[in-house]
Amino acid sequence: MGKSSKIELNLINLQIGCILRLARLKQNLSQDKLGGRIDYSSTMIGRVERAESVSGWDKIYTISKYLNISFNSLFILKDKDTLISIVEESFNLEVKLTQEKIDYYNFLKKTLINQFILLEKERIK
Repeated sequence: MGKSSKIELNLINLQIGCILRLARLKQNLSQDKLGGRIDYSSTMIGRVERAESVSGWDKIYTISKYLNISFNSLFILKDKDTLISIVEESFNLEVKLTQEKIDYYNFLKKTLINQFILLEKERIK
C-alpha cells in the first residue's frame, strides 16, 4: 500500500466537510443546533465543514454518528463529479444564502477542481 499524498489527504478532508455539511442541511440543522446536541461549539462544526483544520477522528466520528453517516465511508475518496454534486446539493439546501456563502461555495468548487487536477498530475508522474 502506497503513501497517501498531501493532495489526497486535503481532498479527503474537504470531502468529509462536504458530506457532513450536506447531511446536516438535509436534517435542517444549523451548526449551532448540531453543536448543542453533541456538545461541540458551532465554531468547531464550521471548521470541520470548511476543512479549516484536520479534525480529530473522535470529533468526526461523533458528528457522523449523530448525522447517521457511515464513518468509514468518509475516508474513501469520491470522484470529482460526486464531490461537486455534494457541494451543489448543499448550496441548494442553504436557508440563509448570504453573499459570503455564495462566494464560499464557488471557492469550494474551484478548490476541488484544482485539487483533482493536481492529483491527476501527481499520479501521472
